[in-house]
Amino acid sequence: MPRRKTIHKTSIKGTGKVDYTMVWRVFECYCPGCDHLMKVPEDRLQVEKTKGNLLNVKCPKCGYVLPEEIIERTPKWKYCRVCEWLQPLENFHKHKPSSSSFRSGRQLECRFCKNLLINPTLNPLRTSDQFRESSQRRRLYNVLSEEIGKINSKKIFVKFEAKCFYCNKGLTYKIKGIREWTLDHTLPARYFWPLTTDNASLLCNDCNNLKHDKWPSEVYSKEKIRKLAVLTGYNFKLLSGPPKINSKALQKILANVDKFIEDWIKYPEDIKKVRKLILEMEGVDIYERAKHVPDYLKD
Repeated sequence: MPRRKTIHKTSIKGTGKVDYTMVWRVFECYCPGCDHLMKVPEDRLQVEKTKGNLLNVKCPKCGYVLPEEIIERTPKWKYCRVCEWLQPLENFHKHKPSSSSFRSGRQLECRFCKNLLINPTLNPLRTSDQFRESSQRRRLYNVLSEEIGKINSKKIFVKFEAKCFYCNKGLTYKIKGIREWTLDHTLPARYFWPLTTDNASLLCNDCNNLKHDKWPSEVYSKEKIRKLAVLTGYNFKLLSGPPKINSKALQKILANVDKFIEDWIKYPEDIKKVRKLILEMEGVDIYERAKHVPDYLKD
C-alpha cells in the first residue's frame, strides 16, 4: 500500500555545517599499531571506479597506504541533519533516492531524531481531512483484499511471544503512544492481501521498514518461512515462492473494471499503479476491459 506523502515540513534541524546528504566510508588505519580514524566520500570512490582508477588513501598519521579493496569493505556512514552525528547508514530509515537530497537512499534524519523529534511534531499537524482521505484510501484496499473486522493486536503479540519475528528483539505491548512494534502484512498489501488477526506478523519498527512491500521469500530464510507458515496459516509454497497477486482481489477488479475506476477515481495514481502491477504480473491490461477510461489515466 502506498505510504502517505509528506504534507508538512519541520524547522527542526541542526546547524547546517555538515553535509547530511553525503555518504562516507569510515575506517581505522589497517597498519598494525596505528589507530587513526579516516573517512572517504563514497562519491569519490565511485568516481575513481568509473574512471578505472584505483583509490589509494594514505594515513596522515603513519603514512600507510590503504588500497581500494580495503576501503570498499568498510561500512557506510552519514550525518543526521538534526543531531549532526556521523552514524552507520543502518541508523537511517530507507528512502527512495528521488532527489539529490536522498542520493544515499536513506532519510535525512537518524531513527532516533525521526521518532522522538520529527514525527511527534508533524503528525499532530495533519488535518481531519487528511486523516479522512487516508482512511478512505485504506478502505478501498480493504474492500479489494476482503480485509474485514478489527485486529486483535494483543492476541498477535502473545502468538509471537512478544518478539520481533525477524530479529527476535523483545517488544513491549502498547496501545497508545510511541510504539516500537508494527503489525505487518505478511503478504504485502500492494498485492491486495489482507491484514487480519490470524495472518499478521509482529515486527519491530526497524524490521518492518526493511520488510515493507517485500514478499516473505525476499526477506526470510527457509527456516523462518516454515515457522511463519505455522503462525499465520499461509501455505508454505505461497510464502516461499515469488510474489503473487491475491486472486480474489484480481477477479474482483477484472469482473468490473469500470466500477473499479469509478470507486478509485479520486486517486488516479493508485489506479495507474494497479494497472501497471496487473499488466506486469498477469499480462492483462485492465483498461482494455473498461468501457470508459479518462485520458489522464492513460499517461
